[in-house]
Amino acid sequence: MENDYTAAKGAASYTDNDIKAMKNGGNRISGLDGLRTLAITGVTLFHMFPQTIRGGWLGVSLFFVLTGFLLAYTGEKGREKCSFSLISYGWKRIKRIYPSLIIMILLTVGVYSFFAPDIIKAVRPEVLSVLLGFNNWWQIGQNADYFTRIASQSPFTHLWFLGIEIQYYLLWPLLYGLYIGISKLLNSKAGTVFFLLAGLGAMAVMPYDFSEGMNMTRLYYGTDTRIYALLLGAVLGFCISHKPMETTCSPWKKKILSFLYGAALLVTGAGYLLLDGQLSMVYEWAMAAYTVLFLLLLAWTADPSLPMGKLMDNPLFRWIGKYSYGLFLWQYPVIFLFRYMKWEDAMPYGMEILEIALMALLALWTELLAGLFTGHIHFSFHPRKTVIQAAAILLISLPAFPFMAYGCRGIWNSADSRVSDMGEMKERFAENEKMLEAQQVEAIPVPEETKTQSRPALDHVACMGDSVMLGSAMALRDVLPDCYIDAKVSRYVGAGLDIARQMDQMGVLGNTVVISLGTNGPLDGQYEGQTKGLLDYLGPDRHIFWVTVHCPATGWQDSNNAYLRKIAAEYPNVTLVDWQGEVTKHPEWLGGDDIHPNNEGTAAYAGLIHDAIAAKM
Repeated sequence: MENDYTAAKGAASYTDNDIKAMKNGGNRISGLDGLRTLAITGVTLFHMFPQTIRGGWLGVSLFFVLTGFLLAYTGEKGREKCSFSLISYGWKRIKRIYPSLIIMILLTVGVYSFFAPDIIKAVRPEVLSVLLGFNNWWQIGQNADYFTRIASQSPFTHLWFLGIEIQYYLLWPLLYGLYIGISKLLNSKAGTVFFLLAGLGAMAVMPYDFSEGMNMTRLYYGTDTRIYALLLGAVLGFCISHKPMETTCSPWKKKILSFLYGAALLVTGAGYLLLDGQLSMVYEWAMAAYTVLFLLLLAWTADPSLPMGKLMDNPLFRWIGKYSYGLFLWQYPVIFLFRYMKWEDAMPYGMEILEIALMALLALWTELLAGLFTGHIHFSFHPRKTVIQAAAILLISLPAFPFMAYGCRGIWNSADSRVSDMGEMKERFAENEKMLEAQQVEAIPVPEETKTQSRPALDHVACMGDSVMLGSAMALRDVLPDCYIDAKVSRYVGAGLDIARQMDQMGVLGNTVVISLGTNGPLDGQYEGQTKGLLDYLGPDRHIFWVTVHCPATGWQDSNNAYLRKIAAEYPNVTLVDWQGEVTKHPEWLGGDDIHPNNEGTAAYAGLIHDAIAAKM
């Protein structure tokens, strides 16, 4: 019969010996696979339907809680039997994490080399950051945004999570050593209190560092801002490992806790649907509150006197829990490729089912192939059957091996062109940001070398936008000398209303407004209120020119442009500037990320805006 602790073989990468240690500890914990299923479901649906399952990223916090819990629990059960070994601890996790991870990376790079070579043409630095366990910090350095997924588009964006897990695995022996030392010096309760205080202190880092309007990337990806879920999970692991749990409880207590458990699942589902990661409250208190909720879910699931563990231990959840690591690894490469290639256009219905089926098959295959090389798969004791089983796995894997070999080649030959493009882009952003800061106190002359074309001067224009406008700021000043520009990297449409108010207070709003927002997230649906709020604030008497968006790898380019056309039809004072239509005809205008214009493109972008305004004046 399958071990009840197969949840530990998921994204938290626990080994068979860890699982045995838990079982032999005397307390049979059922339902962990169910919680892992809850977590991976949220994360997967968020990646597939980011405009609908806005808060599915909460599943990551549940994964962190489970990781912290299981490390502490198995550590204590192993210490009771004097079986904890630092070398064994490290080797087990290397064997569990890296074979599947390497298989996924090589096959992904190989497949993308044929279908989407531009996405992985400079993939080597990212792959190294994943394998060395600091991808979350690498993505912070790249100014990547998990919720917008625009800058540094990649099928490996989701692996920031694994970076934090690996860092915690490296840190765990030190933390556990401190716990053991405190427990021996005082008692185990004191050691648990140490972890509790550390977790609560780390929990305060995120709201302390948060400020309105900031880029959330640093808070969402930071090890220091997310480690509290792991530490608090460890607190629960220590508590349960030391306290024998009652196998029976009174009927009224069982009913109350069962009701609370159901309510907690409903609140989790509501969070998955509603808790948009761009909301301020997420970083001020909501993420921490859901972490506490997940701790309660875990405690009630682990309580053998309650029925929740058995209910969450059904065969489907146990299968998903067992392969949740593979499901996690494969989901974003599959989803990203399907979106990038626009395969859903050929199959508007049922594409999501095909994606999920492909993820499940790849997860199963990866587990089998990795297990073949690491010994995690227990074959038949009969030598002949063992050879047949191993040969079957290798035979099934044959079609993948050429792609994996091509993936090795792709990583080895990874070009620096995209890195160079991004470096030039960042330099341009930095220069333009300095110019925009200075425009508040003095008129900034446009350097002669940036002037590309002569156009008639127009009256004052107020411009607000994201990184596309920021990169084109100097070109805009060339054709619109009397303009005021407020543009910022990773800005989404929800910030537009505050910018308009600020410009109005400064007296620079004027009667002509250019808006270039929509690259970093959907305009309709979750941000429809902010979009119309901005237009209503600007009023019917201003001339508004909204630039269409070009971000082909996202799921919202076409829907945003369709929504802008709808807005233009509803608001007579709104004119569309069709950047997307023009740049599609001229791919040479774009940099290596296929989103931001290069030097030639910035001139074309600015000229298009100028001509649209001139035609209306």
